[in-house]
Amino acid sequence: MGWFVFGGYWATQPGFLYTKEAGDIVNAALCIAGVFFLFYLGYHEYLSYRRNEDVQALSFIAGSTFVSGFFYFLIDQMQELSGLLIKSVAGQTVWVMQQFGYDVVTGSIHYGESVSVPIFFNGWPSVDIILACTGLQSIMIFVGVIVALRNVDRERRLKAFAATVPVIYGLNIIRNAGVIYGVEVLGASFYMMHNVVGKVGSLVALIILAYLAFEILPELYDNIIDLFDLPKRRGPVEQALHRMLRKR
Repeated sequence: MGWFVFGGYWATQPGFLYTKEAGDIVNAALCIAGVFFLFYLGYHEYLSYRRNEDVQALSFIAGSTFVSGFFYFLIDQMQELSGLLIKSVAGQTVWVMQQFGYDVVTGSIHYGESVSVPIFFNGWPSVDIILACTGLQSIMIFVGVIVALRNVDRERRLKAFAATVPVIYGLNIIRNAGVIYGVEVLGASFYMMHNVVGKVGSLVALIILAYLAFEILPELYDNIIDLFDLPKRRGPVEQALHRMLRKR
């Protein structure tokens, strides 16, 4: 039921993500695909209950989702916490650009439906830093999967944490500065810099960091691969699909 409720929540979000991210079709599409994945996980949890089985990969993904979701939504809903993080990221983004000689400053933090900090370039409004600009989503994903691993010593957990989380935070600062530079100096559109260049760069960085985490924590790789093996459990849904494909 937990997976179904969580999936139901994300089923309401694709349109919001599309409009909030200035027409970002990638986030909206991933959200739609994620809804089906969450319901599929719920189905396999039910299958485990009926078969009295304990699938470690399911426990891993449930634990990592709980940890990631709990802390992300906690910060998201407490504007004092999210505001502190947003203000910090905005200030550090501005500092990076100032080191290259650009006239960039932050404005006053705005509390409303969402928390934001405006950034001014040469005295004119440029972009607003919001929670999505802090890299919190990616950070919480890595924190969640590291915490949820079973039978892993603390030293390797801390090593994986140190090799990923601070790097994500730092790279996100550089990405924010790059978006402002592309828009204000190169004359590129915000959509191109934020939704194309920035997203591709973030994806490449996350793949590299995931590979590094796998090297430190091979158990993480094993659990993720085991999730792709769930269809091999041959539950009623898989059997029905198999019969349909054979008829064709």
